[in-house]
Amino acid sequence: MSFQSPAILLLLLGLPLLIWVYRSRSVQSGSSAYALLPGLSQLRQVQRDAWKRHLGAGLYLLALALGIVALARPQATLRVPDNLAGVMLAMDVSGSMRASDIPPSRLEAAQKAAQDFVRALPEEAKVGLVSFAGYATLEVPLTTDHQSVIDRIALFQLARGTAIGEGLLESLKAFPADAQGKPLGPSTIVLLSDGRSNRGTDPLEAAQKAKQMGVKVHTIGLGKPLAAGEVPSYLAFDEEALRAIAEATGGQYYTAESVEALQAAYRKLQRAVGWKLEHTEVTGVLGLFSGLLLASSLIMAQLRRRVV
Repeated sequence: MSFQSPAILLLLLGLPLLIWVYRSRSVQSGSSAYALLPGLSQLRQVQRDAWKRHLGAGLYLLALALGIVALARPQATLRVPDNLAGVMLAMDVSGSMRASDIPPSRLEAAQKAAQDFVRALPEEAKVGLVSFAGYATLEVPLTTDHQSVIDRIALFQLARGTAIGEGLLESLKAFPADAQGKPLGPSTIVLLSDGRSNRGTDPLEAAQKAKQMGVKVHTIGLGKPLAAGEVPSYLAFDEEALRAIAEATGGQYYTAESVEALQAAYRKLQRAVGWKLEHTEVTGVLGLFSGLLLASSLIMAQLRRRVV
């Protein structure tokens, strides 16, 4: 949080003095009250009711503090939907996605996680879908109709080969661009693969194209990395390539060896994709709370006078 008039906050330094004055008077009045009590039971009752005596004053001081902060014109950085954002999902549908090491299968786990990701995007964000195996296919152009993307993800069919570079290039083509070839708004690709590229364009060349366009690419490696040597090579993904793609474009790389890890990767992306940070003045909100607290303290003071 930042403040447009931070010097006003110096007034908060006067609050400890007010608390000291209040405590001094409370002690004096409390001592007089105790002197008039005839027995120990009444003393205990007064001690039990002490918090009620001080609550009104506490609310008043809190209202005063919030009022001072409001006068300093605070600004908060909020995460708000970005209606110019475009998100392309590029998903591997090669034959290795039928493997069941991530139950019920890699494909089904990836489908569900991607569908949940789309559901969590802001309604204003445009989302599209590309599938790739030996070649890439634009399944759904960028659209605010998120349900059409969710429905299409459920219809994936597996095919031979893995062309990660083609999946990237097909996704890049889906972004509307200006005369210089730059996307018209913040553009992101979320690419998931469980293999290594063996067809088409070199993935790193495609990543350089994305970098030139200013498109950020987040990558998810599904299953086991090739370097681990824990599964046959045809079931392992190229961690080095996926990491390099993300780093070259300013994106993040995630590895998902389980359903939980895959869901966690998409949840992290949900907080970063389709949103923007906006500085908003929150003076009115703090002023409102200050007024409510002040009114509460005055009401409590009136009630206490009636009781007394």
